[in-house]
Amino acid sequence: MNAELLAFGVSAIALGIGALVGARHLYPRLELDEDAESSLQLLTAMIAGVLLLTGLGLVLVGLFG
Repeated sequence: MNAELLAFGVSAIALGIGALVGARHLYPRLELDEDAESSLQLLTAMIAGVLLLTGLGLVLVGLFG
C-alpha cells in the first residue's frame, strides 16, 4: 500500500467531482447560446472524466501495487 498514490488519487477524484459540481452551479449563470453551452459542458465532462479515471487508477495502484 502506497500512501502517496492514495492521497494523489483521492485528491484527483475530489477535483473531478468539484469540477462537475462547480460547473453545474456556474453554467446557468452564464448567458451563452446553446452550441457554446453544450460545447463547454462536453469539455468539462471530459476533463472531469479524465480526473476521475486517473484518481481511480491511482487509488487502485496504491492499494494493490
